[in-house]
Amino acid sequence: MRSRYSVVVLLVLTLVVAPLSRAEIALDKTIDVTSSILPIEQSIKTYAASRTQGMFRHNIWVQNGRVRGGNSVFGWMISGRKYLSTIAWYTSNLDPLSDCDSNSLDCDWIVDRHTTCQLFLFESDTLSLAGAIPLYIARDRRLLKGKPRCQDVKAMSVGQVVPDTLLVTLGYSDSAEPAEARNDPPEFVTTVALHFDPTPGALRIAQRDDCLGNPNGYKTIAAARMRLRECEAGTSSRQKAMAR
Repeated sequence: MRSRYSVVVLLVLTLVVAPLSRAEIALDKTIDVTSSILPIEQSIKTYAASRTQGMFRHNIWVQNGRVRGGNSVFGWMISGRKYLSTIAWYTSNLDPLSDCDSNSLDCDWIVDRHTTCQLFLFESDTLSLAGAIPLYIARDRRLLKGKPRCQDVKAMSVGQVVPDTLLVTLGYSDSAEPAEARNDPPEFVTTVALHFDPTPGALRIAQRDDCLGNPNGYKTIAAARMRLRECEAGTSSRQKAMAR
């Protein structure tokens, strides 16, 4: 009886401390990116056409590194399958600001000018859309009078210490800033962490802000990785404590 009880206890402890299955993400430079840019852009604009709103609903910008903003067209190997990534930005909603006079024309303008960056992933062989997720930037009222106007991709890379996480560093401004060519509004930077579910047969992505926070001010992938490493170390310590 004592031996059988010991086996049960050992099994329970193993389940507690064993790491969960994780998706594996890696940059794949063997994928032909250049020839895919135009058809991907067309797919995104078709997808976004019925989802954009407001007076700027025809403005759909794809971050291909050619026109404005950074490049986001890369090849990836995710859990053994190949994908192409692209980030586009457009006005996806006209939700009012709770702290702005709803009767003010300025409020309408501020809401109309905000934009959301969206990550798109395409199957590398067929270029069919495999998944799309908005990259949420929280509004910090200490920084912004209006809403976040996401319009630049600074960098994209794997979380490394957290292999199932893709990090995306974004540049954004205040939608309340004047829309003038001579005006260069202050830019803010934040990095979002996207978690990929390892479940076979489906591409499931979720933004996780529990470690990095939102917005966070991490201006580089290296800084975000350092913070992820700290969070992972804290999690490992708690798991070991539970197993004692």
